[in-house]
Amino acid sequence: MKKTFSLMILAIGFFASITNVLAAPSATISVSKSQIEVGQSVTATITAKNVATWQIYSFNGTGNTNGCEYKSEKVGYDENANNVTKTFKITCTANSTGTIKFSYSAFFADNTYSKITPSDKAYVTVVPARPKSTNNFLSALGVEGALITPDFDKDTLEYTVTVEAGTEKVIINAEKADAKASISGAGEQAVVEGENKFPIVVTAENGSQRTYTLTVIVKEFDPIYVKVDGTKYTLVRKLEELKKPENYVESTVTIDDNVIPALVNEKAVKTLVGLKDEAGNIYLFEYKDGKYERYIEFTFKSLSLNIIKMDKKLIPKYYKEYEVKLFDDTITAYKLSKNSRYAIVYAVNLETGDKELYQIDLIGKTAQEYNEELMDKLTDTEKQNKKMMLIISGIFGGVMLIELFALVLSRKKKNKILDKIKENEMNKVRKEAIKDAKKDTLEENENKIVEKETPIKEESLKEEKVSKVKKSKK
Repeated sequence: MKKTFSLMILAIGFFASITNVLAAPSATISVSKSQIEVGQSVTATITAKNVATWQIYSFNGTGNTNGCEYKSEKVGYDENANNVTKTFKITCTANSTGTIKFSYSAFFADNTYSKITPSDKAYVTVVPARPKSTNNFLSALGVEGALITPDFDKDTLEYTVTVEAGTEKVIINAEKADAKASISGAGEQAVVEGENKFPIVVTAENGSQRTYTLTVIVKEFDPIYVKVDGTKYTLVRKLEELKKPENYVESTVTIDDNVIPALVNEKAVKTLVGLKDEAGNIYLFEYKDGKYERYIEFTFKSLSLNIIKMDKKLIPKYYKEYEVKLFDDTITAYKLSKNSRYAIVYAVNLETGDKELYQIDLIGKTAQEYNEELMDKLTDTEKQNKKMMLIISGIFGGVMLIELFALVLSRKKKNKILDKIKENEMNKVRKEAIKDAKKDTLEENENKIVEKETPIKEESLKEEKVSKVKKSKK
């Protein structure tokens, strides 16, 4: 018996010695990348195996980095005195091209106090940073088991897909055009009946983003179709899809034996239901006596109005019907002129339920009750102003006519004076011409007389001379 026990002790000791040899501690250093770019980071790891106690004397990175040093647990041991594997890490960022050197020195021992004191190094090459990719496109987009519209094109950002009623989940498949980019929004997504929008965001390596939007429309069970003014709609049967106006409460209404969610304003005696068009847009309609009328509400500070059709008898004097733009809707209103900034509408005050005429400032976006007496005075004043303007215009026109007439008379008088002056000048010229002509004629006649008288005188002189001679002789 003693011999057997001794053999067992020897066997245990033998296997223990073998185990201790096999469990000797060891340590290595490694890096996550052997080459990085300027601005990138790299991690160095010390891996110690079969150790029960340890101490890190130094562990750091130097070279083309801002410097990094191990500052976590430096001394420790396993609480159960078991041999374990222990890792120690530091991360450095490259700040220039060259080399980062990691080095360490440590003490490790196992549970038999077999110890080692390793020191080792690892090197990482730092190269210039390359330009980061700007590619943030998808190369494919789809929904598993369904077809999207339109067909995928990387430059088209909006897509729609319709799935069967009762669908609760869809799987969106999206592939990036650049391996360095990342995608969010793809994969399995929960959906509900109606319209579900999913943004699929592609982030390029340089951080720039592009968003694709996929709208998943889940069909309704047994949709209720209605037609209003030639447009086909379906009744909305989920209350959460309706946008409740401020002065309404949630309720229901029965339409063709179907209980439909509704919004009710008791003071205004209005019941609203939701109608969805074929594109998935939901609008509120007033439902009354089996008929639907588009509901439009405008809020002017503390005043909420629902504009309704106006009886022509209520249209104020001098006002005409126009289509006007108010906020984002086009409505029928009444104005004094096409370019007037003020319009008259007939509306229900949703807080009191009263129906009144309201004057709206289309530019200032304000509203107040229409004051007929004041407006009549303003209208009369305007009419008087118009009359005054007509009188002033008439007077001005008369003055202009008088001035024109005077101008014409003045011109005629001026022309007469000019004609008179011309006539006088012509008479002077004529008289001078006649005078000159007479003078010329007189001189000519005198010359002729002289010419005629000269021979007679000469003859007379001769005779007179002869007579004198005869007398002298006697």
